[in-house]
Amino acid sequence: MENKIIMVVDDDIDVQDFCKIVLEREDYRVIAFSNSESALEFLVSNTPSVIITDLMMGGIDEGIRFVNKVRDFNNEKSKIPIIMITGINSKLGYDISPRSEEEKKQMKIDEFISKPLSPKQLITALKKVIR
Repeated sequence: MENKIIMVVDDDIDVQDFCKIVLEREDYRVIAFSNSESALEFLVSNTPSVIITDLMMGGIDEGIRFVNKVRDFNNEKSKIPIIMITGINSKLGYDISPRSEEEKKQMKIDEFISKPLSPKQLITALKKVIR
């Protein structure tokens, strides 16, 4: 199997480590970034197979802004599958998770996962979107 590169963008080092452990066991190569600026710099000369990004890093909408910048690329990078993750969920009294494929499309993402992440949840989402 070709070692597909998965980009993880999350300001929480524990989430980065969790993704690395789970995905490297599945023979994926994981490149992690703590902020969207570093991730965008990497994207200038690299094309990962999938991007997994947090919704909230630094600023409240940094994840959304990052997704929009990726989708604004004028090449194949704009089509990289994106999985959005967040700790904001109904248990906290908020529910921002997309309820339909149309809502995912509006958010410009391919999959959405609420934290805390489970290995099965992460692998299932990844296998849904990877090409």
